[in-house]
Amino acid sequence: MHLRRAPLRVTAVLLVVGLAAAVPAAHFPIFDHDPVDSSTGRPYPILPGTPLILPQPDGKYDPPIVDRSTTGDVDLVVRAGTVMIGPSIPPPATSPRTAVAGSPALVPGSGIPFTVAVSDGSSATATGNPLLGPEMDGIPVLVLAFADFDGDGVIGPTSADDDGVADDARELQESDYLIGRQVSLFHNGVAQGTLYIWKGAPASAGGLRVVLTAIAYVGSFSPSFFFGSVPDGPPVATRMPFFPRYDPDRVVEANGRGGPAEPAHRLGIELEPAFEPPVDDPDLGTPFALPTDGSSPTIDRVAVAGGPMSRLRCVRPSSAAGFPVGAAVPLYRGAAGALYEDLSSVDVPDNGRGTAVPVRLVPVDAFDNVTDPPAGAQATLIAGPGLVIAEPDTDGDPTRETVPIGGADGVDVALDDTGGMGDSGTASTLTVAVGGVPVETLAVRFVPGPAATEVPSITHDELAGHPDSVVVGHPLHDTVVVVVDDPQRDAESVTGAITLNGSPMGTVLLHEGPPPPGLTLPPGQVFTGPIDVTPSAEGTLELSLTARDTASHVSDPARLSLPVYPDGSPAVSELSVSPDSAGAGRFFLTIMGRVSDTDRMTRVTAQMDRGKGFHRVAALNDKGLFGDATPGDGVFSRRRPIRVPVPGSYPVRMVVANHARGVVTTAPVQLRVVAP
Repeated sequence: MHLRRAPLRVTAVLLVVGLAAAVPAAHFPIFDHDPVDSSTGRPYPILPGTPLILPQPDGKYDPPIVDRSTTGDVDLVVRAGTVMIGPSIPPPATSPRTAVAGSPALVPGSGIPFTVAVSDGSSATATGNPLLGPEMDGIPVLVLAFADFDGDGVIGPTSADDDGVADDARELQESDYLIGRQVSLFHNGVAQGTLYIWKGAPASAGGLRVVLTAIAYVGSFSPSFFFGSVPDGPPVATRMPFFPRYDPDRVVEANGRGGPAEPAHRLGIELEPAFEPPVDDPDLGTPFALPTDGSSPTIDRVAVAGGPMSRLRCVRPSSAAGFPVGAAVPLYRGAAGALYEDLSSVDVPDNGRGTAVPVRLVPVDAFDNVTDPPAGAQATLIAGPGLVIAEPDTDGDPTRETVPIGGADGVDVALDDTGGMGDSGTASTLTVAVGGVPVETLAVRFVPGPAATEVPSITHDELAGHPDSVVVGHPLHDTVVVVVDDPQRDAESVTGAITLNGSPMGTVLLHEGPPPPGLTLPPGQVFTGPIDVTPSAEGTLELSLTARDTASHVSDPARLSLPVYPDGSPAVSELSVSPDSAGAGRFFLTIMGRVSDTDRMTRVTAQMDRGKGFHRVAALNDKGLFGDATPGDGVFSRRRPIRVPVPGSYPVRMVVANHARGVVTTAPVQLRVVAP
């Protein structure tokens, strides 16, 4: 099987300067016993362990001619690390060497020392015996790095992984694109240097598995061949993830951009496959897929971790279906083996709240590799006009959210439109800021979507026992009751996430069925389920509920929250507003609630959130004044004029400040304001 694509060039750079002086012709033991092309008198290019592959008479490998009577021996061996080459070439280390993605000049990282050894190809050992003579002194060798992005343990296309041949187009990204390169010069049969890798993965996920290979032209430096800047060939190599095009006139260029080569200029190497790496080919099988487990004797591997967190970025899961062939599509390996691609824009249905679109944000380093964030990392999300952050929403403000980044898996965000059908405009943005600095912008396009009536909505939620608060260390045993409005009446489940001060404490699952007796509920499908939780600290206990129908439409979240107080705090109950619904504009509002365990230092106030957070609207009293009905009955009240010009649902809460026991804030009740 062959994958078809347009020709693709992978450009590496040889920093070879000042080798213009001709070197006398020499005998190169590396070619001893190698098959020779009778028409040229030069050894054939042949990779170790693969049969001799020849072109057609027109010079093209379409298809390649395979001579199974001849198999390539070992010419070069590369090892990660500064390895001492003595009587033998050591095998790859049992565990891969580790490094941090970076570069020597731009972004701090840890370089990977490497050693390339020349071999005589003896079959007595897997790597042959080292050739430590001076014959190849001054010859450049190019060390190349390739990454196993999908984590299947192989570089390049293969059918031996879980996806078979379905992901071969995506696996071409592994063999077609370098992630690191470096040149070194041979001295006494050994070349050493340091390679920097610009791709990595979270250290917590084991890093990104990278394979090192090596390739070189071997021969004399002739003034008639590229001005004596590179040897006149032929080529030798370790195992490679493809069969390279070797013709120097098609491979070597000057200045990294074409033109005649000159001794004082950089030379580029256009390293490209002579033909597509075959997969399960009847003649060749899958000869070029490189294992990353250290079992291939001529190559070596390293594990590269992402660098320090630089920012957050938007990504989407990579899909093998429809993956383009012949185009560079950056891939990023994340936590738990996830594979991501860039996400620069997203379509959000403009059909009213209820059809949120998921987006994932992950921490990345300066090279955009997914990485592990530092402790306490967080980001602020800012929704543009017409856009809301449906999830998470811990502060009641859907246009802005500060989210913790607890690990390399990042955070999932759900984006939705505001208002109703077709009223959010054509486009918006989601801006991500870290440390107050914008670091990522996601373009949002508003598109038509299903009518909002197709999406379930939670119209009512309550705890059957109507608790107003919870006490630290005391269990909350109750029944959660939810009413779902769904015109198709195909809502099938309601789930809830329990948090204490934002930290997870468990989940609840509600089933459709009859409500507990004594409740007055609006029409709709009723779901109930038990909640059993014991808060361990004071703060806020919250239950976030979502409904899902059989078509996987998900409702906006509904939230129940209860304050958690320490033992001995003032107890607040029976908070209410009258009226609980009023026309927009100016009207009189009575706020009342029962407070126990008070003293003369207790102060009770009411707060309302009219879109900019909770602010004080009234001081409440139990003295029979300003609308309080009965003095000394424990019910604190206040009747006062208030102005709310815009229809909506506005939360009202009580705040009780006690000099001896601190401040207690109630869960809010909702004041509904309708058009006049």
